Amino acid sequence: MRRRVGTTGLDVPADDVTVLALLRLAEESAGRAFLDELLDREQGLLAGTIILVNGDNVRGGDGLRTRVRAGDKVDLFSPAGGG
Repeated sequence: MRRRVGTTGLDVPADDVTVLALLRLAEESAGRAFLDELLDREQGLLAGTIILVNGDNVRGGDGLRTRVRAGDKVDLFSPAGGG
């Protein structure tokens, strides 16, 4: 995903939005599509996708409905390729 976006990080100004909304803002900010590497067609997390908000995996909470506030750190890990 890093190669596709062309950077190791993005600063996306947002406050009190869902992870899904933040991802859409980040994709828009990057100017390159990358959500297909994280989400399925129904906008759910692909198997193997890991999204951490301040170190906590969103799968253990509200998933893509997890709220993100200004200053939170969000880490994205797309599913590992194999073969």
